Amino acid sequence: MLPKNYRLPAKEFQFLYKNGFKVRGKYGMLIYKANTRNFPQFGFVVSKKIGNAVARHRMTRLLRVASMDAVKEFGLDGKGVSFEYIAFVFCDEYSQLKEEFFDQVKKFLTNEENSFKSN
Repeated sequence: MLPKNYRLPAKEFQFLYKNGFKVRGKYGMLIYKANTRNFPQFGFVVSKKIGNAVARHRMTRLLRVASMDAVKEFGLDGKGVSFEYIAFVFCDEYSQLKEEFFDQVKKFLTNEENSFKSN
């Protein structure tokens, strides 16, 4: 379960989609943007194109677990950033979904480091 403070409020989804940086993968797209909080926030969009309610909920559960693993793996706890993941293709295999999610988070981290170096 995703802790409440890690959940992206519904009113921020549209803002993040319009103003965030996008990283596309095989199963979905990760959108990120800095926020003013001391912790990351995650939101997930899994459309009906993915499958029935059971498949969509399974994908959402796998994404929640992957996001919490990413917080631990990459030390995102002290970073104020909002993430939105928009799923395109159903993935039932946690290891594949986690690998793609981690690759997208790594791209965010390298972009963040490069932006600090250029300033």
